[in-house]
Amino acid sequence: MKEIELRLLEQIKRGNEMAFVQVYDKYWKLLFNSGYKRLKKREIVEGLVQEVFVEMWQKRKSLEIHTSLNSYLYTAMKYKVINQMKSQMVKEKYVAFVTSKKLSFGSEVEENIFYNELNDAYKKEVSSLPDQARKVYKLKKHQDLSYAEIAQEMQISVSTVEKHMIKALKILRNNLRNYSMSLGSLCLLNSGLF
Repeated sequence: MKEIELRLLEQIKRGNEMAFVQVYDKYWKLLFNSGYKRLKKREIVEGLVQEVFVEMWQKRKSLEIHTSLNSYLYTAMKYKVINQMKSQMVKEKYVAFVTSKKLSFGSEVEENIFYNELNDAYKKEVSSLPDQARKVYKLKKHQDLSYAEIAQEMQISVSTVEKHMIKALKILRNNLRNYSMSLGSLCLLNSGLF
């Protein structure tokens, strides 16, 4: 280190505020410029420069500088900038996460409302199907019986079961077509109700 820097550092260690102010005045702009090149945010960089000097003053009694005052301060500023960038990345990731959850939450609520409305309309339409078509439909969709088993249960032919099923599906599709094919209706379709 230069002789002048050694003397300033010794005076700072003894608590000489005027020596500290000299170092502050000499290096403040250099530290600010090095931080501003990376962060481009004046207020944040000013705060980081202040932190570097505050920490230097607080540690003055145990301060050990083996290179130069310039290198010491520049390195301290570099680490402040790196930590700020890491912190900013974490904040941005968190904000993105929270935003995606809010959007997802809103969509889930809307889809649940839509699903419930569609499900209520579906139950109403099934209950209003003609008797034979309703029985065939329920045996197939709710009890998962084959056409042959339904025919045996209802004591009708398999072709008659098929005709009732076709009739039931046609009525349901026509009466429920006013509901848009959103994710909620697709879920209902995929659940095996239609």
